[in-house]
Formats: sequence, structure tokens, C-alpha cells
Amino acid sequence: MQISNKRWSTDYFFEQRKRVLSMWPTGNGVSLTDAFAYHHAMNPLKNASNKAMEAKRKGLTLMCPSTGKDTISAHTNLLKYMQDEAKVQFVTTYIDSLTRNCKFDVAKQELQKANDTGKPRLNGFPVVEHGVMGNRAVIDALDIPVLLFGPTPDARLTHEIGLAGGHTGYSGGPLISFWNYTKNVPVESIIHNFQYINRLMGHYEENGVPMMYCVSGAMPATSPPSIMVAPEIIEVLIAAAQGVKHVQLNCWVQGHFAQDLAMILTFQKLTREYLDRFGFTDVKTTTYSVSPTGRFPVAHDQVYGLIAYYAVLGVMGKVQLIGSRTIDEAHHIPTIEGTAHSFRCAGMVINMLQNQNFNVLDNPAVKEEAYYMEIEVRAILDKVLELGSGDIVLGTKLAIEQGVLDQPYSTSQLVKSKVLGVKDCTGAARFYDFGNLPFDSDIKAFHLSKIAEREKQLGCKVDYETVVKDLTAVSEGYILPEFIGSSL
Repeated sequence: MQISNKRWSTDYFFEQRKRVLSMWPTGNGVSLTDAFAYHHAMNPLKNASNKAMEAKRKGLTLMCPSTGKDTISAHTNLLKYMQDEAKVQFVTTYIDSLTRNCKFDVAKQELQKANDTGKPRLNGFPVVEHGVMGNRAVIDALDIPVLLFGPTPDARLTHEIGLAGGHTGYSGGPLISFWNYTKNVPVESIIHNFQYINRLMGHYEENGVPMMYCVSGAMPATSPPSIMVAPEIIEVLIAAAQGVKHVQLNCWVQGHFAQDLAMILTFQKLTREYLDRFGFTDVKTTTYSVSPTGRFPVAHDQVYGLIAYYAVLGVMGKVQLIGSRTIDEAHHIPTIEGTAHSFRCAGMVINMLQNQNFNVLDNPAVKEEAYYMEIEVRAILDKVLELGSGDIVLGTKLAIEQGVLDQPYSTSQLVKSKVLGVKDCTGAARFYDFGNLPFDSDIKAFHLSKIAEREKQLGCKVDYETVVKDLTAVSEGYILPEFIGSSL
């Protein structure tokens, strides 16, 4: 499949749209004219882009949990509970895994069982099976914006129905879907599917309905932030080319205060720079931070500490939205009550800090992290553009093949996965293996010197066993594994 980062023609988009809507019978219920009218009649602050931009203007940090149930009643009750009891300002419809893999027939069977028994059968909301009116039943019951969540290689029909059903944004993207949710699907096929989604969102924008696209890039895995930021900026440029005007930058923070703040700062700066460089000067950005994936502590009191920590980080970084894992994370699928407890904890921290003005972004440690991070992200993106002769999409395909774009622990067999991260003696993520990343000797020397400092502290060489222990250290209550069990 030969694709490029050019806006789709109207004819090509609507030709593709006929095929997408025919994927499942509920696609016949989508009318863009009706959808635009429904959104225009909505309270403006039920629109995610409007609310996020207002938060940016006012300097507020708001909360957004990631949640989803299978039946309309269960999902509605969950989101209302989050709105009324957890006091969050955004909620999400997390798409079930069967729908995300376009197994609509199996999702229909499982949904029927859930309705018949009153017991959950799906790990999210089957947006496609519920159709436009089923989605609107949920949206109409709420007073706050609802976003679609869930990376997947093909969410085209889900978006047709979900957006027409009243959702006003989506979190996911082609590269996070490629790195973390596929085995052998070519990246160009996934990008093509997301160009459809982005063009659909652009079409809503052109008809007066803002749509917030939350790019996701790549999941953290003790990874230096540059290999998460670069893919997200690529996703931003792909979306902007198709007419998306409101983008939210997803910062996967990992627990090192200076490095995480530097990521938030650098991500915003370079996104604006590359958008303007390619003429997308009218694209507006907001920022979201979320605690990392991976194993969480078993003890609830330790998790509350993490939740509070990441809430502080979000406010200090002046982000507009924060997400969080929950106190149930290490035990089972989060309960309604556990999720509410978690976000009330985060909300208390935000409420205490919201109006206080701290200038932590000027801290020397933050500046040092931002300096090197900026050089690394530029090196990756400029090499991708060079490979694609200026086209970010063409360059992305070639960069993945060559390992210029790379991720550790990827599920895809089409990824080099040579790059590997490890922590330094302060807990910041450094490159243990650079793979084929296009870094100069100065960047490599910086990372190696930081690792050498930890080796001196440990009294031995950092090795693969260290890498593995670093991945699970936080679940034991420490940022570094060598402190586990200490009497500090």
C-alpha cells in the first residue's frame, strides 16, 4: 500500500466511507447531517475540545479516567458515578477488545449474554453493536464530555458510530496501535485507517464541530522519553494533514520528576514547531499526562501515594488533563468504587495545588533533561523526514524498517526492538542499547555517563538483569530496585 501525508480528496474519503459503513448493519444508522445537528445542539462544554481549551486558558488541571462497561445501563451508571461521585470533568468510553479487532459478530453474541444475565461479558463498550442511538443514550445521561479510548489497527466504523453518537474525541493513534497492538500488520495499513479517522474528524471540524484527537505514540517501558515523543509528533502531523484542528498531547510520565516535567515541556515546544514548519499553524494543542503502564503495587496505601505523586506532577507541569491507574490495578479489573476512590485522591491533590504558582519548569535538572531530549527528538524526526524526502508518512515506514523508529518490547514482528532503556542512579530512563537510533556521539556519551554513575553506586556493571528489575521496581515501592527492602 503506497500512502503519503497528503489530505485525502473528498471523493476518495466518501468512496472509502461507503465500504466502512457497510462493515456492520449499525453503520447504516450513521447520518453526518444528523450528527452535525446533534452536536450543534449540545452544551458547548460537553465538547472535549472546548472544555480542554477553556482549562488551558484558565490554567486548570482536570481529571479523565479510562473506563468502559458492556451494556448501555452498566456503562451509563459507571460514567454517571465517575461524574457525580469521583467529581471528574471528563469521562471515556473504553472500547472492548472484540470491537477493536472488528469481531463484531462475537461482540454481538457476548453483549446479548450480558443483557440476558446481567453479568459483564466484554472488557469495554461495544460501540459498533450499540449503534448511534445506543451511544447517544449514554451521552445524553451526562453533563460532561465523553471521549473514545482504545488503540487498535482499525477503528474506522467505531468512530463513524461513536462520533455520530456524541463522543467528541478519541485517544489512540497509528503508531501506538502498531507498536503495542499488532503482530504482523504493516504500519502503512494502520496509518491508512487512521487517515480515515483523522479525515472524518476533520470533516466534523469543517462543519463546526470541534473534535479532540489525543495522540498516544508509544507506551513507556523504562524508555527515555524521546522515543515516545517522536512517534506522537508523527501522529500529530498525520492528523493535521487530514484536517484535525484540536490535538491533545499524551505524556506517558514514568516517575522521575525532572525528566517527566521536561517531557511535558519539550513535547509542547516541538509539536508547535513542527506543526508550524508544515503550515498547520491553526492546529490547537492541549496536554494530558497519565501514570505509566506496567505492574502496580499490591498495597492500596502505596498506590494512593503513586496517584498523589502523579497528580502533583500534572499540576506542576500545567497539563490540562490527567489520567491515572487505580487502587485496584494489581488485583483485578478496576471497580466503580475503586476508580472513584482513586480519582478523589487525585482531585484532592489538584484542588490543594491548583492556584499555587510554582516555577519548577525552570529547575536546572528539568532544563538539562529538556536540552538532551530536544536534541534526540529532532534527530529522530529529521531523519524520518530525510528518509521520506520530506513526507513524514513515507519516512515513518522506512524508519521502522531501518530501526530509526524503534521500541523495546513491541508486540509487532515488524519492529527491530533493538533499543532498550535502563535507569540511572536518580531513576531517570537512559539508553542501555541505542539500536539504530540516529544519535551523535555527544548524546550517546551523555547516556553512557549517566549509566556509569549508577554502576559506580552499585559497585558492578549494569546488565540485562538490571533492566528487568528496573521495570518492576515501582511495584515494590521504590524507583530503583537496589533500594527495595532497605531500612530507609
